[in-house]
Amino acid sequence: MANFIPDWRLSTDALRDWRRFTAPLRRNTLGKLFALLVAFLMWFFVNAGKRETQVLQFPVEFRNMPGNSALVQRERVDSISVKLNGPGALLASLDGRRAPVIVDLSTIELGSEVRLKVRDEMIRVPRGVRILDVEPGRIPIRLEEIRQATIPVRLVRVGEPADGFKVDTVKLSPANVVVSGPASTIEALQFVETEPFELAGISANVQRAVGVVRGERVLSVTPERVLAQVSVEPVRITRDVKRVQVEVRNADRPFQLRPARVNLTVRGPQRQVQSLDLDPGSVYVDAAQLGVGEHMVEPEVVLPSGIELVKRDPASLSLEIMDKDRDKVEKPEKPEKPQTRSPEKKNGARR
Repeated sequence: MANFIPDWRLSTDALRDWRRFTAPLRRNTLGKLFALLVAFLMWFFVNAGKRETQVLQFPVEFRNMPGNSALVQRERVDSISVKLNGPGALLASLDGRRAPVIVDLSTIELGSEVRLKVRDEMIRVPRGVRILDVEPGRIPIRLEEIRQATIPVRLVRVGEPADGFKVDTVKLSPANVVVSGPASTIEALQFVETEPFELAGISANVQRAVGVVRGERVLSVTPERVLAQVSVEPVRITRDVKRVQVEVRNADRPFQLRPARVNLTVRGPQRQVQSLDLDPGSVYVDAAQLGVGEHMVEPEVVLPSGIELVKRDPASLSLEIMDKDRDKVEKPEKPEKPQTRSPEKKNGARR
C-alpha cells in the first residue's frame, strides 16, 4: 500500500523551500530598493532627457610605434572633431573626461604613407550618446627611420653694437652638434640655430652660453647649449682733410715752399676720425740738413694713435733755400731830364 502524504504537509514543505530560496533577496531589503530606484532614475535620465547635438574635440594618442621610428605628419592631427547627439547632461559631462582616441601604429611599415580611418569604436562615449560625424575621418600617418647627423650651429644675433662699433668675429664652442630625427628631416637639415643672442649697445667682447633650438620634427640635439664668443671692433672710416698748412722746421736761411698746403686722406676709428682736428705743425718738412738751392721734399705727418695716413696730395713739395748773404739787386736810377730854355723874343727898333 503506497504511503499517503497529507496535503497540508506538502504545502508546508513548499513554503519552507520558497522561504529558503528567497532568503538572499529578503536580506538588506531597503538597500536593494534604493539601488533599484537609482537604476530607474538613471534609465529615465538617459532615455527620457532632452537630447542635444554638440561638436566636441577629442585628443588623439598614438601607441605601439615600431622601434627606431618616428611619426611624420604633413598635416599634423592632435585632435579630432566629433559630432555627438544625446542628453544634454551627458554631453556636458564629457567636458572634463574625454578619453583620447587611440591610434595603433604597430601594423604600419616604415616609409609607407597611409590614412587611417577613425572608427566609431575608437571614440569612447557614454551609453545613450550617438556619434553622428567625425572630422577628419582619416588621419594621415607616415613612419620614418630615425637617423643622426652632425651639423653646424648658427648664432642668431639680435640688435647692433654701440655706435661706432661693429661685430668682428663670432665663435661657437662646439661649432657642431649631433641631431636626430626622421630621415627626411635630417637629410634636409643644413644647420640649427641658437636662441636669440642680444648684442644691442655692446662696445666690448662678450661671451655666454646659449641654448640650441631643436626645430620642428627634430627629436634631439646634443649638446643642448653652446658657448658663444662675440668680439667687436671700432668701425673704421676714411676722411679727406683739405688744405693743411705745412710748417718748415730748422730753416736758418730764407726759403720758399711751393705749395705751402697739402690735402690729406686719413683712416681710423669712426669716432676719432670724425672728431680729428690737426694741431699747427702736424704736417712739416725739416730743412736742417738742406743747403742752398731747390729741393724736392716729402712732408712728415703727425697723427693721433690709431689713425693712419692713406694719402697726401701732393706727395712732394718744392723747398728753395736761399743764400742770406746774396747781394740785393738795386734798381737803376732814372736819369734826370735836361732842362730846356724857352726862346727869347727879340724886340728890334725900326730903322
